[in-house]
Amino acid sequence: MSTHAVAPTQTEAEAAQAFLAALDDPIARLAREHGPVDFTLPSHGVVLPDHLERLTLGIVGQLISVRAALVIFERLRELLGGRIDATALASTDEAALRAVGLSGAKARAVRALGIEVASGNLDLEALAGMSDSAAEAKLVALRGIGAWSAQMFLLRALGRPDVFPAGDLGLRRGIESLYALREMPSIPEAARRALAWRPYRSYAAKYLWLHYAAGGDT
Repeated sequence: MSTHAVAPTQTEAEAAQAFLAALDDPIARLAREHGPVDFTLPSHGVVLPDHLERLTLGIVGQLISVRAALVIFERLRELLGGRIDATALASTDEAALRAVGLSGAKARAVRALGIEVASGNLDLEALAGMSDSAAEAKLVALRGIGAWSAQMFLLRALGRPDVFPAGDLGLRRGIESLYALREMPSIPEAARRALAWRPYRSYAAKYLWLHYAAGGDT
């Protein structure tokens, strides 16, 4: 069964915008300027029919540009017959995975993901019924999945409204610009600042991404 990303309801988006816009915090300006937003970011035009494809792309995209990640992801799809299938992923050897552009660590991680899903040890559909912390813990227990990848999955694929991937470079750069800091905040510092935006940290993240993408001027 295909599982589509859960988009936030307009009512929730409006409530989040009103909440953030009323704060005595620089994020309020961004919320007023941009209005209600959808934080489940588009996947750059790539159709991702299920959670396995979303999580695989998350692994592929670690520490490389979006453009490079999409090229490698499409090569991986072609290798597996046109889509990311757990059984095919589990049965593909590391050399073949590396040949499409994956590093050794990523090749082992995506293959391990395929094995976990194909064997039934990991039910990605069940994540929707878990709390944020439980779902994140389930994901980071997997090979090659760290906090950033897990949190981005919760935010983008599961549509959770109060997730803040503090390790994201764009968010940290966005905070640096928004608060006119002398240097980019550390991950713990970014997470600490985000506490003021609960229970709508995912929306605050979207505003910061928009701010960063605009060069910090809007």
